[in-house]
Amino acid sequence: MAEEQPTLKKVSIEQIANALGVSKTTVSRALSGKGRISEVTRSRVRAYVASTGAVPAVRTLWTPESATYNLAMVIPTHFVHLDLPFLRKCMGGISMMAAQRGYDLLLCYASASDTTQLERQLVNRKMDGVILSRAMADDPCLDLLRQYRVPFVVIGRCENDTIPQADNDQVGASCEMTRLLLRLGARRIALLAGSTTYNVNNDRIRGYLLALSEFGISPDRLLIQTGVESDAQREDALEAILEQRPDCLLCGDDRLACDVMHSLAARHIRVPQDLRIASLYDSELLSSNPSVSAVQYDAEHLGATACRMLLDLLAGKQINTRQVEGYQVILRESTK
Repeated sequence: MAEEQPTLKKVSIEQIANALGVSKTTVSRALSGKGRISEVTRSRVRAYVASTGAVPAVRTLWTPESATYNLAMVIPTHFVHLDLPFLRKCMGGISMMAAQRGYDLLLCYASASDTTQLERQLVNRKMDGVILSRAMADDPCLDLLRQYRVPFVVIGRCENDTIPQADNDQVGASCEMTRLLLRLGARRIALLAGSTTYNVNNDRIRGYLLALSEFGISPDRLLIQTGVESDAQREDALEAILEQRPDCLLCGDDRLACDVMHSLAARHIRVPQDLRIASLYDSELLSSNPSVSAVQYDAEHLGATACRMLLDLLAGKQINTRQVEGYQVILRESTK
């Protein structure tokens, strides 16, 4: 009679993290061998796993026989409080493309410090593939997805060009918008943008600086305010910029531009008579009076592109790891 093989006990990344008093990201990086982590910590995590006789609860490679026919879209946690047209349209494009191939879409919230929901979905094999809605620097979700061997695609630009990514030409769009504003006579163009944790904001800054350089204008660091993610941060940044007497204000996205318009109206600053305004993303939020000049992208198409890439990966097809979509700059009343 053949001897029965012992059933290996499985331990989750969260259990290892709690036992060692470290973060789940640290555990994930120690087990995957990827990411910035000290060798001492890496050895400590692996020694703990070995001492327990357990194996990390990671999923095996995807196969048609194990398919759930679900995809997950990961959204930054703080976005749950915001009504962002970009995410809604992106989600619509993903959902429609997924449905065409017989897949459904799950939502998942994650942040740089909390990936609990994503890990739970991974542990419970809820999905076959994942789409990250924003590219973040040093994103812990990437370590988790690699650890659990789940195919994924990122919307946005990643430093690692081996990661499948669907993006808009953010640098080119920001550069062209800034260039047009300069041609309209603006010279002190202030930039108000979100956190540089997100690569999209870094690309928008690069495009802005590139256009200034083309016109021989040295950037004034006092006219650049980044890290604007809350109402209080927006008001502080706007106050600091207005003290520098800009002639034009370039906002990183539609929500920021919309809120800035309200703040300027409360200060009795007229647009465009006293200050021109433009946005590096367009949506229905900017159809106010006056309407705001903005960069127009097809977010629904971008979402569909990301989903198609992921589905092709699941089907075993070869894909271009980076696919870049175009844009259009629309000039309206706010920059006249």
